[in-house]
Amino acid sequence: MDEEQYDQLVHRIYDTVTDSETWHLFYAELAELIVAKTIRLIGFDKKHNALSFSDGFNLLPGRELGYIRRYHQIDPRLSMLWSQPVLKWLHCHEHFDAEFVRNNRFFQEFLLPGGRRYASCVKLVDDETVTVFFACLRTVDQGPFALDAVAILERLTPHLARAARFQIQRFVFSTDALVGHALVNRWRQPVILASTEGDVLRLNGAAERLLQTTMMVRTNNRKVTLPAPFQQRFLEDCATTEAHLRVASADVHADAARYRVMRIQDSTSPFPQDTLYAFYNLIAPGEVSAVFGLRAIVMLIFYHPPSAPPVDEDLLAAAFDLTPAECRVAHFLAGGMSPKEIATRIGVQHDTVRKQLQAIYQKTATNRQPDLVRLLLHLPGNGGGQ
Repeated sequence: MDEEQYDQLVHRIYDTVTDSETWHLFYAELAELIVAKTIRLIGFDKKHNALSFSDGFNLLPGRELGYIRRYHQIDPRLSMLWSQPVLKWLHCHEHFDAEFVRNNRFFQEFLLPGGRRYASCVKLVDDETVTVFFACLRTVDQGPFALDAVAILERLTPHLARAARFQIQRFVFSTDALVGHALVNRWRQPVILASTEGDVLRLNGAAERLLQTTMMVRTNNRKVTLPAPFQQRFLEDCATTEAHLRVASADVHADAARYRVMRIQDSTSPFPQDTLYAFYNLIAPGEVSAVFGLRAIVMLIFYHPPSAPPVDEDLLAAAFDLTPAECRVAHFLAGGMSPKEIATRIGVQHDTVRKQLQAIYQKTATNRQPDLVRLLLHLPGNGGGQ
């Protein structure tokens, strides 16, 4: 490598600070220079104990998704890298001989079938929030990296580490950036933000209260847990949708954002009519997810009729100028009662409730009962912290 090539690579590295797409130019140029089959950059979010970021050159989407979701947990290279000093390269052929490879599940099930064998890896960043690794891989036929290639990697290492530190937020689950902490906390509905494996990233006060009132959703060991058939369906759908998100398509992203709904009834519940509605979708960080990078998160919104928060009648009166009688009708309507049931409950004629409903429609600029109910359920919480 001459100095002009070196300077170009260094410029590419620092260009990534202002334009993350430049990483892909750098990966490709480095791979050509050192004759690497694959380059990859991965991040582990320590707060959530999860592989949160994966990007690189010549990544095979199907296999890489398998690595993200499952095989990284048994990767023997990672086990060694965690204890490796920052900026010190680890060359796997020096630690894993042919006999180890023959008997190791990770190599036999994942790495070798994907056409990869030799890896040189380094820990770029390791702080209280995130660990970032950089790795270059070669095939069995290519063999380990030659000494001149290793020298290039070692020379570039401090620049890679500096660029990674400048972009540290890129490597963690950014629920604030994707959804907004304050917004989630203000919602009256119970909301849980999770990884696609079900790891809880954040939950609001309403969700914490829901967990105390029903066993149909739980957080065991910081994982969202639903009754068995629903749990499997939820995780399989998340896995399939995340795999589709690796395609840079507006239609794919729109489908991921579409809410799915599960009507959950637990046969073991002492209340046979108890039902929990779970609405969920995947929120992806723009086109980054199409080339790996920051992973999508799942937003779960729950509706549990027995524990749903009441409509704030003071807010209704202030926002829409409803009379006390109209507020009372709106309150019961949001609780799932029909106009006839409301009339019976408050002791008036059905026609009286119908007229009050018409007045509510006019004041709230809604035309149908479903529109009104949707509006009522999305009102912000009262001063009690909902």
